[in-house]
Amino acid sequence: MEIKFDKKIYSLKAIKSATQAYRGLADFDFKQKGAYVQVELKNINKDIKEIIKDEFCNYVLFSMKL
Repeated sequence: MEIKFDKKIYSLKAIKSATQAYRGLADFDFKQKGAYVQVELKNINKDIKEIIKDEFCNYVLFSMKL
């Protein structure tokens, strides 16, 4: 699963914070590609596979306030 975050909106610090918080639920890798940070999720816990994308994005958004 891949998620793209626009660098104009989301900070790298918030994305890194979310990957640390969710590291027990999936394996994360991220790359900066042009105007985006691309996050790749692998080995996702099967119990949360359907909701992890939305929850992860919400956490990144929440982390922008910190």
